[in-house]
This record gives sequence, structure tokens and C-alpha cells, in this order.
Amino acid sequence: MARDVASCSLSFKFHVTILNEGSSPGPISLAENEYKCLFCKKTGEYPALVAHVQTHERSAVKHKGYKMYKCHLGCIESGHYHCFCCFHIIIRKNLFINHVQKCASAKVQMTSTEPSRVETCPIKPTNFPTSHSISTVSATCDLISKPITNLGLPPALTSPPVASTSGSSIISSKRIRLVDHGASEMEHFSSTPNSMTGSKTAVLHPTDVMPSDIQNIVSANTTESISTSNKKILKCRPKRTMCCFCNKILNKKNIKTHIQRRHSLSSLDININHHRPSTGIGRKNGNVTVGGPVTGPIAMESVIRDVFRHCIRFPVPISASVVADELVDTASDKRCITVLAKWSQCDLERGVKLRFSQRWTLLCKHDTIELVLPSGTSSHIEKELLSCQSPSGTLQAVIREEAGHQYLEVWGQNGLEKSLDLIALNKHGKVYEDAQFACLAWSPCEKKLLYVAEKKRVEPSAQSSIVSASEDGGLVLLEEQDKNVYVEDWGEGLVGKSCPVLCVADLNKAAVIVYAGVPPNISPGQALWGPNGRGIIFVGQWNEPFRLGLKFCSNRRSALFYLDMKGNCECLSPEGVSVSSPRMSPDSCWIVYLQGQVFGPHHQCLSMMLYDIKNRSTSVLVDVVRRAEKGQFAGIYESLHSQCWSADSERIFFSSACENNKAVFSVDRTTGRLTQVCGLDVLRLDDFGSVQLLTIQKDLMVMSCSSPNQPPCLRVGFLSTVDQAEDMQLCNLGGADVYEEFCWQPMLITPTSQEENHQFSGLNFGAILLKPYSPPERRKTPLVVNIHGGPHAHFAADWNATAAALTKLGFAVLMVNYRGSTGFGQDSIESLLGNVGSQDVKDVQRAVLCALQNETTLDPDRVAVMGGSHGGFLACHLVGQYPDFYRACAARNPVINAATLLGTSDIIDWRYSSVGLQYAFDRLPTSQSLASMLEKSPIIHAAQIRAPVLLMLGGRDRRVSPHQGLELYRALKSRNTPVRLLWYSDEGHSLSKVNTQSDCFLNIVLWFKEHLN
Repeated sequence: MARDVASCSLSFKFHVTILNEGSSPGPISLAENEYKCLFCKKTGEYPALVAHVQTHERSAVKHKGYKMYKCHLGCIESGHYHCFCCFHIIIRKNLFINHVQKCASAKVQMTSTEPSRVETCPIKPTNFPTSHSISTVSATCDLISKPITNLGLPPALTSPPVASTSGSSIISSKRIRLVDHGASEMEHFSSTPNSMTGSKTAVLHPTDVMPSDIQNIVSANTTESISTSNKKILKCRPKRTMCCFCNKILNKKNIKTHIQRRHSLSSLDININHHRPSTGIGRKNGNVTVGGPVTGPIAMESVIRDVFRHCIRFPVPISASVVADELVDTASDKRCITVLAKWSQCDLERGVKLRFSQRWTLLCKHDTIELVLPSGTSSHIEKELLSCQSPSGTLQAVIREEAGHQYLEVWGQNGLEKSLDLIALNKHGKVYEDAQFACLAWSPCEKKLLYVAEKKRVEPSAQSSIVSASEDGGLVLLEEQDKNVYVEDWGEGLVGKSCPVLCVADLNKAAVIVYAGVPPNISPGQALWGPNGRGIIFVGQWNEPFRLGLKFCSNRRSALFYLDMKGNCECLSPEGVSVSSPRMSPDSCWIVYLQGQVFGPHHQCLSMMLYDIKNRSTSVLVDVVRRAEKGQFAGIYESLHSQCWSADSERIFFSSACENNKAVFSVDRTTGRLTQVCGLDVLRLDDFGSVQLLTIQKDLMVMSCSSPNQPPCLRVGFLSTVDQAEDMQLCNLGGADVYEEFCWQPMLITPTSQEENHQFSGLNFGAILLKPYSPPERRKTPLVVNIHGGPHAHFAADWNATAAALTKLGFAVLMVNYRGSTGFGQDSIESLLGNVGSQDVKDVQRAVLCALQNETTLDPDRVAVMGGSHGGFLACHLVGQYPDFYRACAARNPVINAATLLGTSDIIDWRYSSVGLQYAFDRLPTSQSLASMLEKSPIIHAAQIRAPVLLMLGGRDRRVSPHQGLELYRALKSRNTPVRLLWYSDEGHSLSKVNTQSDCFLNIVLWFKEHLN
């Protein structure tokens, strides 16, 4: 007996199924006391394997006399059945039943007419017990013109089978069933041993429907009819399989080309056996779908996860610094510079974001990089909250958290030199690591470290008061705090952070001092040492009369303060403004910081202010840009880097959005002249759409460059003169050297006269279109409209893992920067106030119509929309205002009813500003204001929504309550509109956990594929 079914399959010349009426499928004998299950290829001894086969028998589905057995051979990822006649793969049971009924009406009639052409089957006979006889053996042939002889069929035995050594086979009176789709009658066959000649005919009459391993089928190249003695038979079909995306049956040799063309996976290594990327990428699911099971074939889910894993795995640089600068040759001015970069990378297997560092050594001469030495192996950074290099570059300070403790570590050339357990010192609470308050700064003498932490709270006790020791050793009487008193925090993303304090660690004394002197109505943060380390400069946020959400909001009342060592606090900036990002020049004579207005747009165009420390005066260095000419500087919208000054203290460098791109600019401290240092039109940066400054130290600038189809990489170069910025020489340090196989293009769109805002006329807005290189199989490409939140945010032409993965899965993606987005001037931002739900909705729709008009490869009948926060707000508006245009919608934490959101959001001021109303802390809602909020909300269009809606909500969202999504969910459910809700109980507004991102993407793609196809 052959050792495997595959070898048997190669030996036969027909598809043959041997069945015993009323019997169950049994194991195949491989050797003495060794048997194999036909369903799942499990091997073992006879008694154990008989019981195993019976489990398959119990799982059979019976219908009209047929038994259907699910395939366990792993032909494809999803559960399926095989037709034992033509070896089609069927996914659904009802389709399988219809298919089998058609095959049951066909038969093959065979006669022997040419004895000289008889071939002997080399398969040796095998003995089986009656109750567990062989069920099915599959085979294929090259030419089906030769009759079969010596076909082995087991006789009934009552003992375990023993493999025969004879070359002949015995045919019992059991039925042999063969099939021919051209036959019209059924005949029963009974034969004597060693022959199949005469007028007897083998026919098919299915009693059991058995699976077959299609991967072991070897067939002819074509299918054609052959006439033998007036009996018509068919050649065997070629080896065929099914596409896991569209269920189309194709020749196996063509499946890879089909997937590449039809489903836009050309950049992946397709495994034609499983129709998905090969095992070069992990297969373990990152998370479990929340809110119910996901429909669709398992194979499709595997492909979607693999594509997302491929796109999100690219590291993103988060910081860079120059950690060493040594003079190698004095005569030739040769230097050796070490650059340290830190990266963030998502690990879907563990569902975490990892951080690692890389080092490069640059050999330089006269401010020219001559050679970049290889970086070597990356180093994993574990549990690091903050880090900072000392001014001399010889020490590294790190705040690390382990097992509930926070440690301040100082690392030198000989390893760990100092370690302080900050929790054990019991001077303050948790150290801040966020972007709004956190800092870690060395004093000029490198003996002290400055940071921000939560103020220590007095624990309640049985006594009415407690006594605490002061810093000078005296005793201070403190009132007891009631543990039930409500403590405000700073909202979304800053939960538990309420009262920050300035802390200084004295490394010589191994002690921590909490500085006094900060006014009680001020929360300090973003601190740095003053000149000569004699004081502290910090940003103070007003926390009275109550705290508002601070994350993503640059319109909170704040000021720049100076605190000396004696506890005297002085305000350095004007009153009634918002300030951020103070940065001191290398010569300690100047401070630049960003300034904006209070309330109004929660994010805005900022001005750069210059403070003269010696003369104690403030001037405007870069003013707010109301609107910009095409391609010109459009204003400052993001914080300054901690190292942004040139070495001579004459220029300040920063990144900023400019229309659909992001570029690096410099401003001269003396003249205020602005120069674009790196961007699309400068330095020819390999068509990168986004350039982000990471650091500039000792006139060496490190930047992160990317585009929608190129993951981030690092570029480094020395500063040139202001007049020769185009001549700056850049070198590649590291990052992903990948160019994804799809194209992208920026769009600049002008609203029509009907859509014009007459108060802010003449404004343009932008969009970025990503699409596959060519439509799959001459079909038009479905379009996904992606809308950013904010609304005062921005889609830059940089790497976006979600957009890239959607494009690789066959979608075109349109990312819209509607009026109100950053990068187009302050007028564009203010034009949206009072016009949410109308102007922004029309802008997105106008962008979609322009894309469909300009790109004939896009399918106007298959358009879906997605977005988060305000993007979800617009997505729900679009499917409500244009119910016949969009076919599907996916919204993450959307604003549904602004009136009901007023009492639950951490930024209630924006609820008023968005509808054009002025906000004040003491303002109370009126019926008119609530009516205005309701009128601009998507909930009023819920009755018109017909597109299926997928909602993804974070249970701990402080910015947009998850009850907003529930409100729309109930409205759609009551009207029988297709809706699905996913609830992530431990997530906030951003849905930023790695597992959550993966699960959201999987559900979005499955949702779109289901409803766009």
C-alpha cells in the first residue's frame, strides 16, 4: 500500500470514489498497525484512529440522503466542503447542496474496447473491516482513454487490516462509482476480480459526500470530450482553487496573478496554496474583535491582518540628538560625530509599542559629511519615560518606571553612576511624561536635574489634622483631606494629572526638592533652567475657576514665568494669551516661545515671540499668517523642538504644515527673514511629501522624511548659509528603504460660488489621493474617503499606515483637508467657526466629486467614508445628507449630538465656539444655544441614513462621550438601518492601543468589502 493518499492519486486514471452503503468512512492502512484518517491526515494505531474517524462522522451534515463532511486538510484557510465529483471548493452549505444535486444527475459510463491498452494499477490491495471501509480515493489522469483494471476494493473483514504484498487487487460486490458530467443514466456495477471488461459500466450514485485534498490532484491541461464506443467521458479538470476574496474558481497556476491584479496585493509575496502572504510575516492574531463575531472568510481576515502588520511595522523616529563630537585631526579639522536616534515600532504579536535606539558615527571635515559608518544593532529601550543628554554629552539622565516605582538614573561611560527611587523618597507623586507638562533638564553645572511631577497628596487619617516636616526641618500643620472630595484633572489623555509641581533632584545629596513659590492658581510645566542655572523658566496654565481639557488644545490661558531660587515668581509674557514651547538660545541671551489666543479655535496658527533676557523686552519674530500664497509659508501650527537654535544663536528652525505637505523653515533672529530649508521644492528629497525636524545641534540637522508610499527615514546634514539653503548636502542615516507600489498626488481645490464663505472668500483647501497603479482586471477602483478629526488638524503627505494598508488592499483613499484644517492660514481655521456640519461637509463632498471627475479609474458607485472624532462627525453627516451617494460608513468616537455632548465633554468651550458662540467660564446653556448645536449635528439626518454604519467607541473617552455613538446606534437600529457597534472598554478618545488599531482596521475593511461589493 502506498504510504500517502497523494501517491495513490498519482497512480489512478479517473476520479474514483469507493463507498459502502450505510458504512462510515474509515482509515487507510499505511503499514502494519499504522493508519491514516482521510479527512485530516492524522495517523495512529487502528483502535484509536477508528474512534477519531467517528468524530468526523458525527459532524457530518445530512441532506436528502447525502452526507457532507467538512474538509480538515487545510486546502484554504476558511471552512469548506469538496465536491467528490469535480473537486470544486464550496464555502457555504446551501451552495454545496445545490452543487452536489447537479453532480448527482451526471454519470460516467465506461467500457473496455481495446485490451491492448489496459494498464495495471500499481497499488497493492488493502484489507479493511466492513464497518470502517475506505471512503474515498481521488485521482486524475493525463488522457482518459484507457480502461482501468486491477482496481483494488477491500473485502469485508472482522479483524484489523493487514497490507497485502500481492500485485493484484480484489474487487468486491460493493459499488464502484465513477462520474461523467455528460452522462444521463445511472447503472449499478458488479464485477469479478481482476477485470472491468465486458458490458458492465461503473456509475456514480452518491450516498456519502466526502472531502478531497485538491492540493494532491494532478490533472490534464485542458478539459475536452472523448468518445469511446459511443460512450462519452471527460478529461479530468485542471488543478483548480478558489480566490479567498471573490470566491472565483481559477486554475491554481493563475491564482497569484489574479490576486495581484484583482485585489492589489502585488507587493506581497503571495502563497498560491493559501492566497495570502507567505510565512515571512507572523500569523498570530493581535486581538479579538469586540462587539460580536466578524463575518467573512478566515483567509480574507488573515490577508487583511498581514497587510496591516506589514504597513504598521515600519519604525517611526520620535527623537534624535548629537551625543558626541570629537576632534580627530586638528590640522585638517576632521571630526567624529555620534548621532543617537530613538524610534517607536508597533508589535502586533504582543499588542504593544516598542522603543529602540540606534547610533551612527559621522566622519566630517569642514562641516561636510565624508562618511557615515553603519549603525549596528538596535537597542531596545525598556520602560523609559524620559531621557536627556547632559550639556557636555558625557552623562545621560533617564526616568524609568518598573513595578510601580519610578527611578531617576544617571548613566556615564562606566555604566550606571546614580539611581534614585523617587517613590521611596516620598516627595511627590508620579512623574509627568506627557507633551503638555513634562520636562527633564540638566542644570549648567550638571549636578541637578529638573522635572515635573504630581503634587503629593495628604492621606486621610483618623485624626482631624496631621503634622508634616517642612524642608528646613520645621513642622507644618496640614488639614486632613476627605478621600471623597472630587479632584479635577486636565481631561482626555491627562487623567489623574491635576496639580503639577516643579522638582529638582540634587545628585550630590541624592535628594529631591519640590520648589515653592508657584502661585496656587497656576499649574507649571515645560520647564527649563534660566541663565547660569539661577532660576527656572516655565509655562504656567491657569487652573481657575476650573480645568478644561488641555491635550490638542493650544488656546488655554497660560503665561511664561520665571522662578528664582528664593521662591519669587515673575510673569514674562502678556496677560490673556496662550503660550507654549519656551526655548533658550545657546548663549543664554534669548528665549523664543509660541503665543496664541484664548478660546475660539482649539488649535490655531501661532506667532513666534522673542524675549530679550538682558533688556526684559518681548517682540514678535513670526506673526500669525492669515492666508498664504500657493506653496508659501502658511504659519506655525506645532510646538518647537527642544533643540531648535543654530550654534551662533542667530537662527531658529522649526517644522510646519504647508497646504498638504510639511516642511522645515528657519527664521533669522535679527531680521525676521523666513527661509524654507527643506521641503518639496528644495534639496530634491526623493519626492518626499513630509520633512520633520528632529534636532539641530552644533549646526548638524537631523530630519525625518516620508511620503504616503515611503515609510520614514532619517536625513542628516550641516547647515548652510541662509542664501545657500538649496546647496545643503544631506546624507541618509537609516530607516525603511521601501517604496510601496501605489501612487499618490496632492490636490488643491477651490469651492464653487454656492459653497463660498463670503466672510472669508477666496479660500482653497486640499486633499491627498492614494490609489493603486492600475485598476484590477479592468474594473474601477472603490474609493474610501478618510476625514481627519480636530477639526483643526491636518493630513500631511507623510506615511500613514492605515491609508497605505487600505490602498494595498485594493482601495483608493482620499484624505481631505477641508477648510478649517491647519496649514492653510488662520482665515481658513476661523472660517469654520459657526459653519460646522455645512461648510466642512460640502468641502469633503466637493473633494470627492473632483477626485471622481479627474480620475476615471475610480468607481462612483462604490464610495465609502470613514473618520474619527470630528471626522466621524462629518462621516455621519455625509451619509445622512447624501444618502444615495455613499455605500458604507465607519466612524470612530464620532460627535453625534453636540447639544447632549455639552455636559460631558472636557472641552465644553469648543461646543460653543464650533457653532459661532463666544464662551466664558460662567456661561450657562440656553435653549437657543442648544438648538443651534442640535441643528448642526448628524443626529437630525439619522432618518435619511441608508448606508450601513460601523461605530467604534472608547469606553473611557473624556473628549467625546461614547454615549454619542450609542445615540446614533439606537436611532439606526429602530429604523432597521444596518449598523454594527464595537465597544473598547479600556480605550480613550484616540483608540490608540496597538490591538485596538488592528481590530478597528480589520473590521473597517471587512465592513467595506461586504457592502461595497
